[in-house]
Amino acid sequence: MDEPAIKRPRTTGPAVHFKAMQLSWTSLALVGIDNHGKLSMLRISPSMGHTLDVNLALRHLLFLLEYCMVTGYDWWDILLHVQPTMVQSLVERLHEEYTRQKAALQQVLSTRILAMKASLCKLSPCTVTLVCDYHAKLFLIAISSTLKSLLRPHILNTPDKSPGDRLTEICAKITDVDIDKVMINLKTEEFVLDMNTLQALQQLLQWVGDFVLYLLASLPNQGAPLRPGHSFLRDGTSLGMLRELMVVIRIWGLLKPSCLPVYTATSDTQDSMSLLFRLLTKLWICCRDEGPTSEPDEALVDECCLLPSQLLIPSLDWLPISDGLVSRLQPKQPLRLHFGKAPTLPSSTTTLQMDGLIRATGQPKIDHLRRLHLGAHPTEECKACTRCGCVTMLKSPNKTTAVKQWEQRWIKNCLCGGLWRRMPLSCP
Repeated sequence: MDEPAIKRPRTTGPAVHFKAMQLSWTSLALVGIDNHGKLSMLRISPSMGHTLDVNLALRHLLFLLEYCMVTGYDWWDILLHVQPTMVQSLVERLHEEYTRQKAALQQVLSTRILAMKASLCKLSPCTVTLVCDYHAKLFLIAISSTLKSLLRPHILNTPDKSPGDRLTEICAKITDVDIDKVMINLKTEEFVLDMNTLQALQQLLQWVGDFVLYLLASLPNQGAPLRPGHSFLRDGTSLGMLRELMVVIRIWGLLKPSCLPVYTATSDTQDSMSLLFRLLTKLWICCRDEGPTSEPDEALVDECCLLPSQLLIPSLDWLPISDGLVSRLQPKQPLRLHFGKAPTLPSSTTTLQMDGLIRATGQPKIDHLRRLHLGAHPTEECKACTRCGCVTMLKSPNKTTAVKQWEQRWIKNCLCGGLWRRMPLSCP
């Protein structure tokens, strides 16, 4: 220490070393940039390498998931440590903790917990169909809140409930299977919108109509849990939301018939909306919140069996099952990636049982948020979610205020909370 610093020999350090490092929100991942400019991401064990009991490890991951759900932090680093055998237990325990919270907090966290469940279910081959269900529920909640926000009270500054709240209350109170009898209990003047706005919303209304038809047609096959949409058949809240939207669509159809969902029916005189509302109401009554869930009666199942002979059942465009890297990191093998190049990775085991949902090469693409068909080789620039694979166009083809309001929701994040990446014109 007595020697001047300038005379000390310089020690030879490692050829490659980190110049900057940063921990993730929950300290389960470490990102660093070395002196060669390479970016590395390291997985950090929650127990710092010590062997933990399975239940203790689950409790630790559950606590961190709850922390991210309440604080709003991204939970991608937690997914690095979730094994396929843990998924079912984590989803169930997360739901139990959620239901113990007060109703106000549950309402705030309702969409975030669905996104969290969806990202967890992608990690196990036993729960991949639930990814489609959770994403459909997120989409349904977004459509419902957007359409209700367009409704305005007939008399301004009224202390009464908003039209959306009144719609929910009346639809929950009136269990009539006739859609017109439910409709006459509403103040229809509150549902009057500009004709251009109604026409611009047609694609979203079409999705609601197609989804109701798909769910009812799949009721006779409810014994097959691998079928997407299975969880909706026992979800009274979601079925009630669909029922409310069917009433709204019916009213708007009186103002502008061209905004109604289009069905391909075998009979020209058949009222498809009334038929679907009647069957949907019967199914909703079986599982609404007031009492224990009851099995649909045989008459309802028989009527749903006849639907394919009355209406053309749409083939819904489900999201890709596994489009991200997190599910490929589970074997804990190192991966080497390059900026700007799509990773060539072996197919994940989660796609093996779900070949019917995998998008074939050359199959027409769809804008998942606007529900617009893009063709097999889209000419518009698109962006894709890094978490769920949702694809949407960068630029809006519609300038209507209501459509802009819908698209403002997805500027920063996807429906599931994931971030966007720009896609080349030849969408993969």
